[in-house]
Amino acid sequence: MWGERPVCKLRRVQLGRAATQQWGLWRHSGTVLMGVYLAAFALIGLYSLWQSYRFPLPVIPPELFAALAAVWWLSAGLIRSPALGLGVQDALLLRIPAPPWAVLTVPLVGMLGWPVLQGLGLGALLAAWFVPLWPLALALPLLAAGRPLFQTLFHDSGLISDSRRQTLALLLAFLPLLALWNLAVLPLACLLAFVGWLALWRGLWLETVHAAPVLHARVQGWRQGARRLGLPVPEVGADGTPAPRRWLERRIGPPRGSGPLAALCQRGLLSLARQPWRVVAAVAVGLGVGAGSPVVLALMLGPLLAVLAPPLPPHFPVKASTARLFRTLPAGVFLGLGLSIGCGVAVALGLTPAVSLLAAPLIPWAALCCLGFLGTAAPGGQATDSGLRFGAAMAPAMGVFVCALFGVLWLAPLVLLLLGGAALAAG
Repeated sequence: MWGERPVCKLRRVQLGRAATQQWGLWRHSGTVLMGVYLAAFALIGLYSLWQSYRFPLPVIPPELFAALAAVWWLSAGLIRSPALGLGVQDALLLRIPAPPWAVLTVPLVGMLGWPVLQGLGLGALLAAWFVPLWPLALALPLLAAGRPLFQTLFHDSGLISDSRRQTLALLLAFLPLLALWNLAVLPLACLLAFVGWLALWRGLWLETVHAAPVLHARVQGWRQGARRLGLPVPEVGADGTPAPRRWLERRIGPPRGSGPLAALCQRGLLSLARQPWRVVAAVAVGLGVGAGSPVVLALMLGPLLAVLAPPLPPHFPVKASTARLFRTLPAGVFLGLGLSIGCGVAVALGLTPAVSLLAAPLIPWAALCCLGFLGTAAPGGQATDSGLRFGAAMAPAMGVFVCALFGVLWLAPLVLLLLGGAALAAG
């Protein structure tokens, strides 16, 4: 019977070779020197900000931090998929006669590594600006890493009907509430919860390989790999079956009319109905119209452009220009309505002039036209889908900003129509 020692030795060899190969790629491509150069400038910039923009800490009750920490962890229990993804090699190693936890430790550490680094960076910045919040700064890495660990443990234990382990994991998520008594208790409470979850996770995979959690982790690994390569993420459930149709998708039903244009409209509405929260988020993006910065508006608008309908199938019986127009119209109309509502709130608050309401409905449509012209990112290429969305959102944002700069904001709707029309014609 194998123990964990041969698995650890195999993992060391694999990680050593991968690290050597990656270091060679970075060194020969100049990434290391460029990283040092950028890091030095970032440190200089942060030091300048630290000297110039320190201000007194506002009065915030410590109970708020404790409640937010508990809610942050508990919200992970609502997600119906694990955060841990397994590759083909990990699944093969689970078949050898070794403790499953020894095989799964490396994917687990890889899953927790990035949240820990993010928590350390944010904690360092928080401690530098607001020294009295040092307990929260210490707890941030544990809070960031604890969420995916709790999500995976809660999901897997529920999947195999281990109610005892699932209840214990849920109770540990309430430990940050001990900081209601004193904020200094928060790091210790988070550490106890994190160690407890690790012990429960190790006990879950101590002897038996559970088939259902492994299947869900494999599907999650496929999804994570697709994101890394810039490929479309499979729209499947946690077990790999087609995702159930949402209420809004069922309400759309078949096309309202006959003909190819009705089919194109329904196609655009379906891609919008799969992500309805983006229409709600468009209201918040509308407030960004009053920010006065095209970069802020593009950063907020870019993620919403994922609702663009898929490209037209070949030999579809309509003109290419008409198909491109109807590809952008459904999402452009609904996102434009959301932006108009948010912009109206900004006008009511005095953040932006009332003439901005003329341009707000057309900004998403023009951005979607630009995204259709730019296309999608090639797998493994220099550009990413998120970068293309940001670039597509930046074009109409810059158009509105230039019009406002020259005092002719009333011309912004015409500029947006010309920009969208040019993108459709060139696409």
